[in-house]
Formats: sequence, structure tokens, C-alpha cells
Amino acid sequence: MLVAVVGIIAVMVLKHRSKTAAAQRDAERVRMEAELAEARAREDAANIERAQLEASLHATREAAEAQRAALQQLSSELGDRLLQQQATAFQATTATLERRANSESEAIRAAYETATAERNERLHVELQPVHETLQRLADTSVATDTRSAAEFSRLVTLVQSLNDDHRAHREETRKLQDTLRVSQVRGRYGEWTLQRSLEAAGLQERVHYVMQPALRDDDGLFRPDAVLLLPQGRAIVIDSKAPLQHLLDAQHASTQSEKTTLLDRHAKALRGHIDQLASKGYPARMAAVVPDRVLLDGVLLFVPADAVLDAAYRRDPKLLQHAAGQQVHLVSPASLLIVLSAVEQLWRQDGRDQRAAEIEKIGADLLGRLGVVLGHVSGVQRAMTDCVAAYNALTTSLESRLLPIARRMEELGVRTREGTPTIGEIDTVPRELGPRLSRALVTPQTDVTTMSVATDETAAAA
Repeated sequence: MLVAVVGIIAVMVLKHRSKTAAAQRDAERVRMEAELAEARAREDAANIERAQLEASLHATREAAEAQRAALQQLSSELGDRLLQQQATAFQATTATLERRANSESEAIRAAYETATAERNERLHVELQPVHETLQRLADTSVATDTRSAAEFSRLVTLVQSLNDDHRAHREETRKLQDTLRVSQVRGRYGEWTLQRSLEAAGLQERVHYVMQPALRDDDGLFRPDAVLLLPQGRAIVIDSKAPLQHLLDAQHASTQSEKTTLLDRHAKALRGHIDQLASKGYPARMAAVVPDRVLLDGVLLFVPADAVLDAAYRRDPKLLQHAAGQQVHLVSPASLLIVLSAVEQLWRQDGRDQRAAEIEKIGADLLGRLGVVLGHVSGVQRAMTDCVAAYNALTTSLESRLLPIARRMEELGVRTREGTPTIGEIDTVPRELGPRLSRALVTPQTDVTTMSVATDETAAAA
């Protein structure tokens, strides 16, 4: 129906375009016909004027013939001489009239022919744009018809392609529905969709989640669809199986009552699956088998499509409260991504906390080693101070004990090749340790705490 509506709309648009082009062509044709009629009217007026000029020439000739006849009759009554004179004068007058008439006729004919040629030339010049416009209109009409035909052909091809795609999509949908009617395929489809959602959230298998771990307890072997691992040794179980048979049958129901009945069965089947999942007791059984993990209360029931939950909620509005009371939490691909995003943030924060703890441990070790080194530095300082004091005592003894005897011997005339060197005391003493190093040497525990706080701030900033 959508393809048919699109085709009808496209045909209507093409018809509207054709009608608009035809209306424009008709308006242009009417305008040009009006101009042609006006030109023809001007030509008819010129023809009438020409006819009037010819009628005037004919009347002038008839008047001359009548005058000639009258003169001939008069000449018969007069004498031969008078007749001859009159005849000569009449002939001269007639010749003059004929020459004048012929001259006027030739002038009128030349003027008419010149006027006619000018009017024809002017009419040709005036009608030339009309002719060119008609030619362009004809070319435009042909091009428009050609383009319309090409667009209609492309539209037909597009509609045919849409029909083919629609049929292919409908066939693929039918195949998928037929495939999902098999319970094993539905289970595998739910597991595949769940794993794709986990990977899309940035989680890694066997690091942040485990798919279908095989576990055994006193009741036997059990295999949950997925176990989502959380920081600090926590975990939560995810089940990806959901009943879809009645919902698929409802898509092909022939009546509304049959469809309503199948949807009610779908909601009832989903409620029964929730009760069955709650009865398995996954958290308690896994806590007994995997003691190093703290299983959170409840199980996530992953439904591979939002429409599945929506259809069940419409027929059973209390389904969500019932699942929550059974410690089963319903999630769809959209809501699961939110949960997995929060889990990924928890893992990231746990990594930062571990790095901060490691930095704190390294800082404490560093401060301890610094205390040992500062102890050695203090010992070196004391030894250097004692050395300087011993040197100063030695020089004092030389000054007071030996040098006076040497001077007395020099006074008595005892000479040596080399003079007695001058020896002075050392006034420079080793610099005392700074206050911070002294406090670190005396009470390193305080600085370890300070270093830990600084380490936490550094880790948070990172």
C-alpha cells in the first residue's frame, strides 16, 4: 500500500507538472495568436487603402473618358477648324491628363509598393520574435515531454525496486519468524543478542563477564546464560531466554479476538518463565559453588526485543511488579545498555581506586626509605662537625704549643730552607637539615599520611 500511494502521488505530481506546462504553452499560444491577428488586421487595413487608391484612379480615368466623349461631340458640331483646334487642344489636354494620371498612378503604385514592402518587412521583423518564441516553445515542449517520460520511467523503476525490496524484506521477516519458532534457535538468538550487547558496552569476555559457565553443586549441573562480574568480587546472573511463540503467532492472527487471545497467552508465558527462573535460585547456588564471589540478590531476565516486553506489559500491567517481587529484573536491549554502562563505569572507578592504593603504598615505601637516607645524612653531618672541631683543636694546639718554640729557635739563629706555613681555623660548618627533612627524619609517619592524601588527590585528578 505504501508503494502504491507513493506511485499515485508521483503520477499526480507528473500530471500536475504536465498540466502546468500545457497551461503555460496555451497562454503563450493565445498571446502569439493575438499578435498574429493584430498583424493581419494591419495588413487588411493596408489592402483596403490600396483598394481605395485604385478606385480613385479608376474614377479619374472614367472622368477623363467622359470629358473626351463630350469634346468629341462638341467638335462634330463646330467647324472643322474649330474642331481641329478643339481637337488639338483636347488631345493636348488629354495627353497632359493621361501623363498626369499615369504619373500619379505610377507614383501611387510605387508608394504603395514601397509601403507594402516596408509593412511586410516590419511585419516580418515583428513576427520574428513570435516565430522564435514558438520554436522555443516547441523545443521546450519536446524537452519537457522527454524529461517527463524519463522521470516517469525512473519513478516506475524506483517503485519496482521498492516493491522488490519490500517483498525481499517480507520474505526475510517470514524466514526469521519461522526460524524463531524453534526453541533452540530462540535460545541461541537471545544468547547472541546478549553477547553483542555486552560487547557493545565495552566489556570483555572472561574479564567483565562469563558466558554459560558450567557449574555443579549438590543438585547437579547448572549453566546460567551469562554471569556479569562486578568490582570487589561481586557478580549478577543474566538469563537470556524468553517465550516468543505466542507473540509470533499473534503477528499472523486472522481476527482481532484471536490476536488478543495469543497476546494474553504471551504475557502468561512470560510470567510463568519469571516464576521458573526465580525457582532456580541461581544466586544461592552460585554463592555455594564460587565462594570468592558475592552474588547480588536477583537475576536479570534479558528479553531480546523491546516489543516483546511492550506486548506483555499491555496485556499484564502488573507483570513488572510481579517480577520485582520474585527478585527477577526485566531488561531489554535498551535498558541493558544503561545497566552495562553503569557496570563499565564501576570497573573504571575500581581501576582508579586500585591505582590510587598502589600509589599510596609506593609513597609510604618512598617516605620510609627517605627516612633511612636522612638518617645517614645526619650521621655524615655529625661526623663532619666532629672533624671540623678536631681540626680547630689541632690548630689551636699548634698555635699555643709548637709555634712559640719555633719562633724562639728562629730568634736564636736556626734557619730552615722553607718558611713556616700559616695555618688557620675552619669557620665553615655543615648546614643544618631543613625543617621538613628534620620532621621527616624524626616522625616519618606523619608525612606518610600527608603523602597518602596527596596521592589520593593525584589519582582523582588522573
